[in-house]
Amino acid sequence: MPKKMTIAELKQEIAARERQVKRLLAQRGKLAKQLAGVDRQIEALGGEEPAARKRPGRKPSKGAAKRRARRMPKNVKPLVEYVKDVLAGAKDGLRVKDVEAAVRKAGYITFSKEFYGQVAVALREGPFKKVSRGVYTLRAAKRPARKAARETARMKATLKAKG
Repeated sequence: MPKKMTIAELKQEIAARERQVKRLLAQRGKLAKQLAGVDRQIEALGGEEPAARKRPGRKPSKGAAKRRARRMPKNVKPLVEYVKDVLAGAKDGLRVKDVEAAVRKAGYITFSKEFYGQVAVALREGPFKKVSRGVYTLRAAKRPARKAARETARMKATLKAKG
């Protein structure tokens, strides 16, 4: 069991440790300056750039060196655009499974194990209309000219009321 210390003894211990930390920080600063000088000399002599110094922290796992970076597919356009193109040719709509197959056939590249789910989300959140259970079609295009005309009329009315 550790020895019980008085408050005065604890304060002395804390002060001693703080002095030690100060001394070590000063020593580290001097060594860093020396190391920077050595690095400059190495570079001046045509040596390689020094490798980045490792910082303390979590060590990499044993399999980290073996793992490769994940490749991302480079598609010409986003998934929603491929789905739009596919559904533009289907007047009665298509099931998610059929849309998935048609998108892949159209050239969309994916490494996803759950591509069906991604297509389903795109159909739910995109400009598509659910015709029946699991069947989607392209939503009819809105008429922007009418909307703009209504907004202009509203703004004119607002200006007349204020003016």
